[in-house]
Amino acid sequence: MTVTKDHILGWLKACAAEFAAQQDYLTDLDREIGDADHGLNMNRGFAKVMEKLPTFEAQPIGGIMKGVGMTLMSSIGGASGPLYGTFFIRAATSTATKEELDLAELIKMLEDGTAGVVMRGKAEPGDKTMCDVWWPVMKAA
Repeated sequence: MTVTKDHILGWLKACAAEFAAQQDYLTDLDREIGDADHGLNMNRGFAKVMEKLPTFEAQPIGGIMKGVGMTLMSSIGGASGPLYGTFFIRAATSTATKEELDLAELIKMLEDGTAGVVMRGKAEPGDKTMCDVWWPVMKAA
């Protein structure tokens, strides 16, 4: 199995489309426990990623991931900007010069990103964070 830059770019575009489509749903969920801005923030952040993507899509995978992370950190409010931004920035560390990833490298990228989120948010298993999704994904992979 090989993951190419085109796969990464396709994943980012799919994320942006899904955040746009689910903006109201995510906002409604956030209204129950927060300040009702999660959907709006995530849609705004990934719309900005799509706007800036042409400036870093020719870079290696690590450059793409870092560009995404920096964009999310500067365009998403609340805790989500630093958390999602950190995920992508840390995921860039092991993929800095890679043009494609094998399965082990993909898992390492996800582990690095998740470790960044854990460090930033002090997440532990069962805290109901995004890490509770990523940990089983990496284990299954």
